[in-house]
Amino acid sequence: MSAPSTPAPSPTTSEPSRPRRRITLEMGLLLAVVVLLSISVVSPWWYETEVPSGPNADTSTQTYSPLSGVTGTCATGCSPFFTGPPVGPVQGTHSFGSLGLNETAILYDASLSLVVVGLAGGVATLAVMIGRPPRDRRRFPLLGLTLVATVLASGLPAALQPVTLRADVATFLPNSTWTAAPSPETSFWGSCTPGPWNGVCSSGWATTWGPDAGWYMIAVAGTLLVVVSFLLWRKGRVPDSAAKGDVPVGP
Repeated sequence: MSAPSTPAPSPTTSEPSRPRRRITLEMGLLLAVVVLLSISVVSPWWYETEVPSGPNADTSTQTYSPLSGVTGTCATGCSPFFTGPPVGPVQGTHSFGSLGLNETAILYDASLSLVVVGLAGGVATLAVMIGRPPRDRRRFPLLGLTLVATVLASGLPAALQPVTLRADVATFLPNSTWTAAPSPETSFWGSCTPGPWNGVCSSGWATTWGPDAGWYMIAVAGTLLVVVSFLLWRKGRVPDSAAKGDVPVGP
């Protein structure tokens, strides 16, 4: 009499629990933060575009970058040197200091240092999340440092650049009316049309100015860090058994 055969176990597919999928999402978002901050270092943070009136109008664009300083593009009729506040028609690339923008140079150096801190903190946080247990709390102070540095890196230029430009203009034009009319000395972004006593546009140049690609990258990175912080905070409220995959989370 043969022994009864034991039925083979039916194949089952293991499905990762939601906390594990959330950790994967957090790592992906944090990696995106690192990439954005890395690219922002070599990207322009602010721009000013000037369009003079007249039949031979030639658009002039200047960009501010923490590494290269002020870069101007102008096809014809533009001086290769600084010609007026905050950055008149400029051709080529010049350091902030060579154009008299000393206070603005300090601001951009400080903001660049914050980006570097945020970048280092993001890499360190990602390394902890990959190499340590999911419940390791060392990632929280690192993530907090990354978040604060990134938010400040985008917030300082937006809040203080008009102030530093006013200080720079005052060193060679103490009675400038640009500081009391639409101009980069009064707002981080804006525009004006030619008209008498209309700030930088009073000389006949229609002007727009505002944040450029690098600044937006830092702002997006800060937003992603807020999302990562929220996801980690939510995960911290999950019971340990659920975090280990013993108990499914959610419906």
